[in-house]
Amino acid sequence: MKGKYQLVAKRIVRGILKRKLKQLTKKTKPYGLEERLKKLAEVWRGWVNNYRLASITAKLKSLDEWLNRLRYCIWHDWKKPERKRKT
Repeated sequence: MKGKYQLVAKRIVRGILKRKLKQLTKKTKPYGLEERLKKLAEVWRGWVNNYRLASITAKLKSLDEWLNRLRYCIWHDWKKPERKRKT
């Protein structure tokens, strides 16, 4: 790409986004799954809208793979004692 410029998001900014996503996906936060997904979508949408002109596709894909942390939130909620009781 000789002679062409490309916009990129700084590593610091990606770190800030990752910290926000990590705060929202902590399994000990008392959010329901729907509320957690809504908050994640707000943060994600805001960041994408802010940096949509930059080439961030690969970085977003890696963050999306990192967000399998949601599985831990669901697992943590499911393992509560009241959910384990058999009626």
